Order: sequence, then structure tokens, then C-alpha cells
Amino acid sequence: MHNWVDLHSHILPNLDDGSDDLSESLDILKGLGELGFRHVFATPHHRLSTWQGVQPDTVEKGTRDLCLAARENSIDVMLWPGMEFDFDDVLEKSGFPLPGGASHILVDIGFWGLPVNLVSIMGEVMGSGTRVFMVHPERNHQLCRKKESLSGLSGAGVKFIGNLGSLSGLYGSRARKDAHGLLERGFYWAMASDTHSREQLKWIGDGIEELRSRIGNEAAHEMMGVRPMELVQAMEGTR
Repeated sequence: MHNWVDLHSHILPNLDDGSDDLSESLDILKGLGELGFRHVFATPHHRLSTWQGVQPDTVEKGTRDLCLAARENSIDVMLWPGMEFDFDDVLEKSGFPLPGGASHILVDIGFWGLPVNLVSIMGEVMGSGTRVFMVHPERNHQLCRKKESLSGLSGAGVKFIGNLGSLSGLYGSRARKDAHGLLERGFYWAMASDTHSREQLKWIGDGIEELRSRIGNEAAHEMMGVRPMELVQAMEGTR
């Protein structure tokens, strides 16, 4: 185990489009541990149109229950609660609930098109003292074509978290090419699994190898261990 941190997973059972049941959640957690992850953030979707019921208390309880099941099954991986927010009016009007006393959010801008005033709205969110991490930017083709948007978000303090599966082709050749491009240009702050099922573990493992081959072991550890450990330490400070 490399003491890595997975900042993005859909590992809690039967909450969103991730793990179907506890057995699958335990298989995923065990698999991530075998790949080198010591800490995993459980980050189910929060969407106004579909998963509004995913609230902080739901995530916190699900995380505690899965932690207990992991210990009972001798799986030595720490779990932390989190949420993945769609870029919708939950950010502009309703605020955003943060489980576990977190001071950061994951934001998904979708796969098609770019939201209007993206940079300024993210700046408003960060103005409240919340750190913003944009997940899988490589899957938004339009964003990857607009260097000024990427640079503007990065300059405003938004950090990009890529999917390991994107590097290995899980989401197709275009997302893979864009992931490689973002990696080469230094836009990624971290890489995470975004795992939804046990079947994706192979792609994630292949993505780790692809990451290492492209940037080297030390830089890969920086992106999956050193930097994301900041968020683990911040969560520990809220306990």
C-alpha cells in the first residue's frame, strides 16, 4: 500500500449510480486498497433532478456503516465522507451542504457545453472559504478546447482532479486523448478513481500504470498521495 488518497468514488451502496450493494462496495474498497489507496473519499452525486436525497447525514451514515463493514472484513482502508455536486443552481441559489465538516467541494460541470460565467461563479464559491475541485475535466470536450477557460479556472484557484480510468481509455479515445493533454500541460492537481463498480478496478489499475509511465513514480505519488493528503488532514482536524 502506497498511502495514496482517492478523492472521488461512488462506493457507498445504493445511493446513486455507483455501487449496487454492500458486497460490491467491499469488493471495490478491497480492490482500491490493493492498488495502493489507504484513504478513500465516498462522494456520491448530489443532483437537483435526480439525487436530491443525497444529503450530508445520508453520506455520513453510509460512510460510518461501510467503515464498520470494512473493519469486520479486515479491509484496512480509511473512509471519508464527501459529495459530488452538479453545476446547477444548488451552487448559485441553494448553497451546498458539506458532510463531515469539509471545507472543499467536488464539482462536475457535465460532459457537454460550458456553463455561463463558470469562472466567476466558481470564484464566488471560493470567496466563501470553500476550496473547489473540478472533477474529470477531460470528459468535457468543449472545456478541453478552451485554454482560456482552463487557465481562468486554474488562475482563480480551482483545482482539477482527473479520472485514472480516462488515462486508460475507460471513457473512450477522445477523453483519453484529452486526459493525456491535460496531464502534459500540468493542469491536473490530483488523479482519482471515480469508481462506480468493481468492473472498473482493472481500468483504474491500468490508469495508474499509464500515469507512472508518463510522469514517473515520484510525480504520480505527488498527485495521488502528497497533495490529496491535505484534504485528509483537513478532515481529521474537524473531528
